[in-house]
Order: sequence, then structure tokens, then C-alpha cells
Amino acid sequence: MRIVTACRTLIAAVALISWPTLAQQTEAAEPAPPEALERLDAYAQALTAADLFSGVVLVANNGEVVFERAYGMRDESSEDALKVDARFDIASAGKMFTATAALQQIAAGKLTLDTTLGEVLPDYPDAAMREATIYQLLTHSAGAGETDALFYPDSLVWHGTEPSVADLVGLYDARDPTFVPGSGQEYSNHTMTLLGRVVEVLSGQDYRSYIAEHIFEPAGMDAAHANDACDPDDPAQAIGYVTVADERMPNCFATLDGGWPAGGQSFSAQDLLRFVSALREERLGVPRSLFEQATTPKLSFIGLGFFATDYGEGHLPRDLRWGHGGMIYGECIDVRTYEMTGETIVTLGNNGSPACYRVAGFLHEDWKKRNAMMPPR
Repeated sequence: MRIVTACRTLIAAVALISWPTLAQQTEAAEPAPPEALERLDAYAQALTAADLFSGVVLVANNGEVVFERAYGMRDESSEDALKVDARFDIASAGKMFTATAALQQIAAGKLTLDTTLGEVLPDYPDAAMREATIYQLLTHSAGAGETDALFYPDSLVWHGTEPSVADLVGLYDARDPTFVPGSGQEYSNHTMTLLGRVVEVLSGQDYRSYIAEHIFEPAGMDAAHANDACDPDDPAQAIGYVTVADERMPNCFATLDGGWPAGGQSFSAQDLLRFVSALREERLGVPRSLFEQATTPKLSFIGLGFFATDYGEGHLPRDLRWGHGGMIYGECIDVRTYEMTGETIVTLGNNGSPACYRVAGFLHEDWKKRNAMMPPR
């Protein structure tokens, strides 16, 4: 569904709420206390008992883990219990790596937000898309459209041969934008594929090598397994299941193997926390001023490549969060950071239930209930 909206700034969002007292402001900035974490645990256990959740939940305060639990099964057919260090296909949450890589190019002076796609890819066949800017790509307002090949790999023309990012771009490079760049907003996987190709051209490295060297390794993430193919026999992987013709089966057939600019990498909750911490601490070559631009709401649900949500009318200032989510055939991913409280919450689910998003938002909903400050919806 296309979303068209006016730009809303963080200042305007915060101005919508006035806090009655300094004491309430102080309390609002405090992270969840131990008893709230106990309630989170009880809630996740109840959902698991009702077959509504299976996954890993991690909560950190300014990078320090204060809660980490695994619930349910790693693989429903073998009934292996999940462990907290299990690796999940993180689906679209991997778009944060592409956004970070683009921000690194901006920080290095190789790009600006006003640079057009055609300036980096002058031979891109569609003239209208060549006019799309890096800002429009990062905010999903370029009209780049969808990339079905990522989700229906049997339709790929090379059948069984792993494509390059350039190959994926080439599948759609003659297609007109779905709207004039800058005139609308539509969540798009192809927009991130284009940004991934931009990073390749500017860096001289293939996408996977670049993000391993410039993001995963400096953040201390498990780069060696980032592109592992889905394998139910790997005890380190959490496997999502889907129902096909009334039969439950692993989702391994459903997408291209490994990580791509639109996502799909394999990581644990701790790995994702390491990424968030490295980005917040300026260890990934993105200066604080640019990071703050990227995580401040620009258009509707997004900053510069990062979701920036729960702000504006009907929300409290402490609700404002940045990160990214993802869903892929039986898996549900949510990575969020609340800068006002310093909390990072990573929720990785492998039974396909949207309840994982309720788990991810539990602590902040719990705070509002405890403080009788639930805003109108």
C-alpha cells in the first residue's frame, strides 16, 4: 500500500506532549526495572504455552544485557529447544546494514543525500529512476518497486546459480518507477538493492565483502556465518516453518540463500545488539550528527534507512524508537532502540506469529500502564 505523508520532524513530535512535572520526566527516561522484566518473561512464557510465540528476547540498557531468554523450539519437527545464541534469518532487519553502508559513503564524502542514482550508475536503463536521489532511496520514496526474485527464487532466470547484486538490479532496471521519485512513499526491497549496488560501485567491493569488513567485523558480529544457507540440520540455526498444501515444512525453499542488500542475513540476538551498540558508539564510521539524522523521522515510518516510529499524536516522547523489523515465511524479527531510555530490545521469532511484536513492545506498554499514562489511540 502506498503511503503519502508530509514530513514530520522529531521536534514537532516531541512538542505534541507536555510533561506535568520534572519527576515524571525523570521517571519517563528510566529503563524498565527488574519487576517489569519479570512481567515480560511471564508474558512471553504465556504466549509460548499458547503456541503463539517461539523465539529469543534480549533487552539491553545502553548496550549492557539485562534480560535474555529463549522460548519454545529451535525446529518444530525435531522439537529441539531454542537457545539464546541461535542464529535467525533476520529478513528485512538486514536493511539496516545497507543503510549503514550508504551512510558510510556519505561520511566519506563519496555521496550526498542529493546525489542521484544516475550519478553513480550512469548506465542505469530507466531514465526516470536515474533521477531518484539517495535521500529518496533511503526513505523509500523513490518509487523503486518490489523485487519478487528475492522471495520467489524459482522465478530467477539463472535457476540455481547464485546471482550478484548487479544481476538482481538487472532484473528490474528497465522498469519505470511506480510513482515519480519524491512524490510518494512505498516500502520497497528493490530500493535497498539499488543502494547495495551503489555501495559496490563506490567502494570497489562486492556487497557481502564490504559489509563484512566495514560493519560486521568492527562491530564484533559473527561475520563467518552471516550468509549461511538455511539448514534444519544445523543445531545453531532457528528454523521457521510454513504450511504448504496442508503440510508443515521448513521455510528454506522460500528465499535466496544468504544475505542481500534487502536483508536475509543470519545472526543471533547478541550479534544484533553488537551492531546497534557499534553504531550508537560511532565505531562504524557514521558520525553522531549523521546517525541522528538517520534515526529521526523523515517520512511517515522512516528516517534514513531506519524505521523511526511511535512518535507524534497519540504517543509519548519515550515511545520514539528506531531500528527495523522483518517477516519472512514463519519468522518474525524486531530490533528497536529507545534513545530516551537507552533500551535496545531484540525479538527474534520462528513460529510465524505476529505476537513477537507484542513481546517487543511489552516493556513500554507496561510503563504506560504502570504510570496511568496510556495515550489515546
